[in-house]
Amino acid sequence: MNIRKRLIQLTITAVATILAAMAWSFSFGETGFWNQYKLKKQIAHLEFEADSLKKILEIRKLEGERLQKDSFYIESIARTQFGMSKKGEDVYQFIDD
Repeated sequence: MNIRKRLIQLTITAVATILAAMAWSFSFGETGFWNQYKLKKQIAHLEFEADSLKKILEIRKLEGERLQKDSFYIESIARTQFGMSKKGEDVYQFIDD
């Protein structure tokens, strides 16, 4: 009878250990719930960043097309960003106090 109790205790201990290991693996393992949660958050962040970069790229493409085709836009950029002027023009710069 004593051997039978010992065998039942060992079986219960083995089953409990296996279940605990499986629960640990499902929760914190490589493909566990916690890791899946972190990966989903990272994917959402990267998708948001990719969308932002796509918008910036589209703006840059439109600006590139304007710089190639729109002479008035080129002139405004030359005047405002680089302080350029046409021959014979006087340029006045106002300095804020």
